[in-house]
Order: sequence, then structure tokens, then C-alpha cells
Amino acid sequence: MKPRQLSWKWLLLGLVAFLLVGLAIVPRQIGDSEQLHERVTAALSEWTGGEVTLTEPWSVRYFPPLSIRGGFTVHEATRLPLIQSITAKDIKISLNIGHLLLGRLSIDGMRLNRPVITLKGGTAPSASPSEIANLLAGTTVSAMRLRGATINSATGLDVATKFDASFDASDGGGALSAFGSFDLRDETVRFVLDSGALTETETGSSAPFRLRLSGPIAATFNGTTSVAGTFQLDGTMHAEIIDGRRFLKWTGIPLPDSHSLRGLLVTGPAHWNGSTLTVDGGSFTLDGNSAVGLLAVTMGERPRVEGTLDFERLVLDPYIGGSQDTAPSPQGALLDWALLKYFDADLRVSAAQIATSSIELGRGGFTVNAKEGVVAAEIGELELCGGSASGRLGFDLSQTRIKASLVGSLTDVDIDPCLKPLALDIPLKGVGTLKTDVMTEGETIDEIVRSLSGDLQIKAQNGAVPVDFAQLLTASTPLEGDGWSQKNLTPFETLDADCRLSAGHIWCQRFKMQTQHGLVSGAGDVDMGRQTLDWSLSVASLMAPLNAAQLETSPQVSIRGPLAQPMIRRADRPSLGEGSTQTSPSDAPVSPR
Repeated sequence: MKPRQLSWKWLLLGLVAFLLVGLAIVPRQIGDSEQLHERVTAALSEWTGGEVTLTEPWSVRYFPPLSIRGGFTVHEATRLPLIQSITAKDIKISLNIGHLLLGRLSIDGMRLNRPVITLKGGTAPSASPSEIANLLAGTTVSAMRLRGATINSATGLDVATKFDASFDASDGGGALSAFGSFDLRDETVRFVLDSGALTETETGSSAPFRLRLSGPIAATFNGTTSVAGTFQLDGTMHAEIIDGRRFLKWTGIPLPDSHSLRGLLVTGPAHWNGSTLTVDGGSFTLDGNSAVGLLAVTMGERPRVEGTLDFERLVLDPYIGGSQDTAPSPQGALLDWALLKYFDADLRVSAAQIATSSIELGRGGFTVNAKEGVVAAEIGELELCGGSASGRLGFDLSQTRIKASLVGSLTDVDIDPCLKPLALDIPLKGVGTLKTDVMTEGETIDEIVRSLSGDLQIKAQNGAVPVDFAQLLTASTPLEGDGWSQKNLTPFETLDADCRLSAGHIWCQRFKMQTQHGLVSGAGDVDMGRQTLDWSLSVASLMAPLNAAQLETSPQVSIRGPLAQPMIRRADRPSLGEGSTQTSPSDAPVSPR
């Protein structure tokens, strides 16, 4: 036998002998399986602050790595603030054999396969990343691995499933790194967390902190965590939610489908105080609209959103259902107001330009307050159709039957461009002022429109109506069959109308229009549901103007039929009601003026 081969054989023989001696001595040095079981149970109980049990069947493996395998339960763990209990049928606890030989118990790692984690009910105290780091660092446990965990609420409902995570604080200085994923409401969320060692400051303890999330929300946070009575985070946040409605449905808010709440982007300095996330001096983007300002979200059973946002340009089309080809949709607007049924709000919004694809707007500002489904919105001043708008809008969304009210005014608006987005195809021109005080209620859009009631006052000046009164009154016989006159309009100096909304109609009991050659007066109504109108007017002779009292014997003009193109005719005597679509006063009461 060659000398080299002989040396390798003696080395191998020595190694085997060392292992055999080790296997014989180690159990005596660190204790038998029962003693080791008791020491590990006591260490884990001290670590968690609860009652720990290693359940049967369990076993000890002395061959490196030294480990214990079996079942595991922990209850009433005071150092696990959110957790009521943990139960696992398969757990592996890896021990540091070197420390055991020196008389110390140290757990290199714990691996829990398919554990069931039950959360505390009620108002359980929150846990901070620093508490988690402190739980692992400087204690008997350096690392933990969860595989296929299920997290249940106190009532037994699944909160998260397929929870795989690794926690590592093996440097012993208080730093923690963690990564993993879990399924929550059919969505997979992935996370990466890094927390540095805690350092003491005059106001408390703090540590570097980084967090990255991906899933229905993609977010990164880079800053510090501090504990000064309460857990807090300060740093820079970047968050993106591609589909806000999908995200809110995932969180448990059952929003209807719509085209708004897309592309939410939040970037800026952020502060978290344990319950409220505040981004102050940040930039925000939603549905293509960008703003700067402050936004705060308070979590809870009923979330609350507060903010002051300043937009350079605010496009309202996603919220009122408008587009380049369609008029605003009341149904779409109602769906977005219904969002405030599920959380409270206190928002102040201003914009250098507010725009829609179908109506002329300009600079404006408004506030929105919502609490328990009762919404109050106030428009301070909004540039609209060359004039301005202001008012108060209220919604009660707390019940199935929605209640709404509006008190507002339009001042010096250009009438023609303001009528088009309301689908009122009347070529009426002039500068007008409108005051309204209306309310309604219902469960559907049609019912809400039919239930509109209240007062409406209209004043206009220096305009024109699409009726050729000159041709109507100069003809030798009554004319029939003419619709709106697109070419020969009748100019007016002033126009006054006192109206009331009731039963889906706009009832105007008093109408006066002063033209250059006489006075036109009368009454009528507009059926908003059917989009029809029924009016009867008294017209003074254009050649010899009459006063209001003389109009009783003046020629009569009736306007009836579809709003887009009614039939306008002159009769030798009043004919209000002939072929009329107007509802009688007994069917729908009209308040006298």
C-alpha cells in the first residue's frame, strides 16, 4: 500500500471515530430528548410570551443539523400583538449545537409547514416592523420560515391563504429582512421588507425601513420607522393602482363597474401614524388628471379620505359619463357619487381649468364632505358658459332610496352652449341667470327625474328665440306645421319665467318676453322624461304693441310636440289643450305664483 493511500485511510478512520464519539457524547452534554424538548418549549414560551406546546409525534435528530420535529401550538402570546394562536402539525426547529455545548440554547431557524394562524378579534393592538424585528433579533430565534400558512380571523373566516414568508434577523443586531407572498380575496400579494437596527433618539427608537408591495397595488416606501409611544413611518412613497374599482372591490367595497378611477399614482413624502397615511406635498394622478397637495387616508371599518388638491386641469368626463360623442350620463354621475356611500370624506378641490368634452367650463373650486353616507358638496365659484355657477348639492346615500337636493344659481351664462350638454336641442340664444331650489328621491335614474320638485327662476337678456313671430302674425290665415325657425329668429330684450319642477315636468306659470315690437306672455310645461313641450303664448301685434292687459285678446301661438322639433302654429282663438300632451293640473299640481 502506498504511503499516500495509507494517510487517507487513517484520516477517514479518525473522522468516523470522531463522529461515533460525538454521537455518544453530545446527548449527554446537551441532554436527552425529553430534556431538550423541555428546554426548547421553555425558550419558545419565553420568546412568544405565551403557552407553547410541542405536540406528538415529535422527534430529536442529533446528527447535524441538530433539530426537533413535531407538532406546535402557541396560545395567548403577549409578544405577538395581533395573533391569538398558531397551530402547525409539522414544524422543524433547528438548534445551534455549538451554543448548546457551551450551555446556551439558540434556535437557528424555525420552519412551519401549513400552520393555521388565528388573529385576535375586536380592537387588537397593532404590531410594528420594529416589534417584529425585536421579536426575532437578540432572542433565541434568528430566522423563521412559513410555508403554505393560512391566516384566519377570530370568527374563523380565511383572511389570507398560501402565505409563504421568510424572516431573517440572524445578524443579532436588530435588523430584519423578510420576503414572501400570500393570497387575499383571489389576488396574490408579494412583499419585500427590510428594517435596520433600532437606535435610540431623544423622542424614542428609530430604524431604517424599506417596503415593496406588488399585486392589486404596487407600492414602495423608503424611510424610517420610529416608536415613540406609537408606531410611525416617515419617508418617501410611490404607489400605483391601475384599476381603482378592482382595488376597492378587493378591499371589500362593492363598487359597480364604470370607466372612472383608473391609473391612480401617488408620489411624495409620506407619514403613517399607525392608522392614518398622509402624503403632504405630494403629486397625484387619477383618470389622467394630475394634482398637487395633501391627501390623508384613515383606515378602519369605515375609511376616511381627507385632502386639499390643486389641479392645473381637471377633466370631468370620467365621472359624468361624457365623451366627445355623447352627452353626460346621469347614471354614470350617480355611480361615482355612490362611491361616497362606503367611506367618509373631507375634500377641497380647486382647478385652473375644469373641462368636459361637451360644455364650456373654466376656473373653479368645490368642497365635498361625506359622513355615514350623507354627502354635502359646495361649489364656491365655477366659470361656466361665459358666466359663473355656485351652489350646494346634497345626497343621502345611507338608504336604498337616494335623496338629493340642489340650491344653486347660474349668473350671466351664454344660454345656447349650456343647453346642448343637457340634450335640449333648442337654438335659444342670450345671456341668462338661473336660480333653483329643488329636491328629489328615488332608487333609479328615471324615478329620481320623475320625483324632481322645487322652484326655478329664469331671466335672460339680449337674446333670440327660434320662433318666427313676424311670419306667424302677418299671415292672413293661421299657419300650421312649422317647427323651430333656424334662420328667422325673434330677438328679445328681456325674458322672465317663474317655473316649478313637479312630476318630471317643468311647469312655467308665468312667462314674459319683451321684444322690440311688443310683449309675449303665456304659460306651459316641458316633460323631461318624454322630451316634449306644450306651450300657449299670447303675442302682441308687431305693428302696434300692446300692454300686458291687452294681450288677453291678442293672437295665440301654440308650441307642442317633441322638444327637438315641435309644431308651432297660430290660432284665431286660444287652443291650449287641442292635441296637447300636457298633463292636466289635477294630475300634477302646480304651485301658483
